[in-house]
Amino acid sequence: MTNKVGVLLSAVLLGLALAGCGKASVSVDDHTVAPSGMAAVIKGKTNQATVRYTINGGSTETQKSQNEGYSLTIPAKPYKQTVKVSVKGGNSETVTVAKRKALMTYTKFQSTYNQTLSAAALSKSDQATAMKLQASATALKKQSAAIQKQVAAAKAKVAKGDTSAATTLQTLATKAAALKTQAAKLKQTQASLAPALKQAKASVKDDLLPTTVKNGIHTIKSTSDYKIRTNVDNGKLVGATLIVPTSALKNNKQAKKFATTFSILANGVGANAKHVLKTFSKKAKDEKSSQTTTETIRSKGVKFSLGYSTSTLYIYVTK
Repeated sequence: MTNKVGVLLSAVLLGLALAGCGKASVSVDDHTVAPSGMAAVIKGKTNQATVRYTINGGSTETQKSQNEGYSLTIPAKPYKQTVKVSVKGGNSETVTVAKRKALMTYTKFQSTYNQTLSAAALSKSDQATAMKLQASATALKKQSAAIQKQVAAAKAKVAKGDTSAATTLQTLATKAAALKTQAAKLKQTQASLAPALKQAKASVKDDLLPTTVKNGIHTIKSTSDYKIRTNVDNGKLVGATLIVPTSALKNNKQAKKFATTFSILANGVGANAKHVLKTFSKKAKDEKSSQTTTETIRSKGVKFSLGYSTSTLYIYVTK
C-alpha cells in the first residue's frame, strides 16, 4: 500500500512539474529601447508560437516566434510609444520606445526633392539661369520685407506728428517701385525658363517622388539603381533610407547616378549636400563592404548613418 501511495505521489509531482514547464510566458530583453535607423527593435523570449502586442493601446498585432525568441520592428514616431507584449494565457511585459524628432513635413521634402531633381536635368546654362533666378527672388523677398517694416515705422511717426517721416515714406515708395520693376523682370525670366523646366521634369518623371505616401515604413521609389524608403507619421517625415547595391558604386555610370540621388536627398532634408557627399566619399574609401557596422555623417542637425551588408549600402537619414 505504501509503495502504491509513493508511486501515485511521484506521478502527481511529475505532472505538476511538467505543467509548470508548459505555462505560457514571454519576456523582453529591455524595457526601454531607442529607435535605430527608422525603427526600434524589441526582442525577447517566449515558449509560445506567437506573441501579441499593442502600441499605445491600439489594435492587437501578432508576431511568430522562432527558436523560443521573437523580434518586433516598431516604426519610430515623433512621440513616445508604449508597447505591451503578451502571450495568450500568460503574462505581459511593457516596453517604452523613445520618440524620434521628425525631419520635416513629407510635403516639403517631396517638393524640394522633385524641384531639385528637375533642375538638375536642365542644361548647364539653364541651371545657371535658374540659380540666379532663385538667388534674386530670395534677395527681393528680404528687401521687400525690410521696406515694409520701415514703412510701418515711418507711418507710426507720421501719426505722432513727425513731419520728417513723410519724406522717408516717399523715399521708401520709390524703393518699393524699383523692387516691383525687378520682380516683373524676374517673372519674365521665369516664364522664359518654364518650357525648359517642363521638359526637364518630364525627362525625370520616373524618378520623381509621389505626392502622397502612407503612414509607416514604405518603399516609395524603386529603380534598378536605388530604392528610397520613408517612415511617415501623419504627414511628418520621421526618417528616410537610401538603399543602393554596393556594386553600383564600382560602376562609373551608376556611381554618378548614386551621387546625384544622394545629393538631392541630402538637399531635400535641409542638409549641406556638398559636405555630406564629400564626407561620404572619404568614409566609403575606408569602409569594407563586408562590414555591417555603421558610421554617421552630420549636417545641419540631420544624421546620415551608413550601414553595409555584403551586397547593399543603407543610408539612414534621421534627426
